[in-house]
Amino acid sequence: MKILRLLVTKKCNRACPGCCNKQYDLDSLEVESDYTGYDLIILTGGEPMLFPDQVCNLVDNIRKMNDCPIYMYTANVTQKAWVSWLVLKLDGLTLTLHEQSDVEPFIRLVKCVEHLNCTDKSLRLNVFSNVTLPKKELLDLSLWEVKSDIEWIEDCPLPENETFKRIDNLF
Repeated sequence: MKILRLLVTKKCNRACPGCCNKQYDLDSLEVESDYTGYDLIILTGGEPMLFPDQVCNLVDNIRKMNDCPIYMYTANVTQKAWVSWLVLKLDGLTLTLHEQSDVEPFIRLVKCVEHLNCTDKSLRLNVFSNVTLPKKELLDLSLWEVKSDIEWIEDCPLPENETFKRIDNLF
């Protein structure tokens, strides 16, 4: 399986001490503009959801070249563009809750996802060890694959079957 991890922005609204991007010279990543031949494309940053309109346009452009699944890694749960994104554009989402303040906006997202019946989406939730979710009876996470008690990984390696590249003009 040929997987492209595509950096769309270096900008981020956080300053995470263990950010994996610190191990890369992001400016020297090879630029990718031909999305054909990939079995899966993963959009990442920085924080892609700081630029939802630009990322939406990028997804549309990728779809013109390749109908492979497109996933996104994000930690931004406050953008109002979430719902249309989730339903109309992406095949999968990996969301990371870094801080306790991320929980309330995430609960609103969960309710929207439930309402829109996103059963055909791959939804993954990473929850850092300092974050506590409401009890299961108060929050239905049945559509989500949840990893709890996440800790920073030093020198987090890129999976062997992934290629890490960037778009030409980072947002």
